[in-house]
Order: sequence, then C-alpha cells, then structure tokens
Amino acid sequence: MRTDETSVDRTTSGTARPRVWLVAAVCGSAEPADRPAVRDDLMRMWRPGHDDLYRTVDGRRCATWAELRERFDLVEVAS
Repeated sequence: MRTDETSVDRTTSGTARPRVWLVAAVCGSAEPADRPAVRDDLMRMWRPGHDDLYRTVDGRRCATWAELRERFDLVEVAS
C-alpha cells in the first residue's frame, strides 16, 4: 500500500477513507510525507511532533514512525 500524500483511498461515492498500516517488521519503509495523526490498536492517539517523534496526546509516550509500525496496527485519524 502506498502511503504518500498522493494516494488517498476513496470509496465508490468519492469520499476519502483513512489509511491503515498493519504491524510490519522494520523494513525501512518511509514515513508518510504528510505525517498523519494515527490511532494504535490500544486506542491511543499518536501525533507527530517537531522532533521527528510521534507522541501520545497525554505526552507520556514517544516513538519514531518505524517503532510504531513495528509494534502496532495503525489507523489514520481523520482531521
């Protein structure tokens, strides 16, 4: 599945659907160019920070995109 900003998944009615990333071994796949906010399979919201890390909304956890991909199934949060 492509994860760049030009690949928006659309339904037959033309509305955009959130992207999904399933757990994957570290394989060097690039972070999406648009750095979306995502929710993991434990229902924690992760938002990109200014330091190339994703942080939970409560600020208690941080991880790189690669770490998130390795540990959790992720769903893009529609803004």
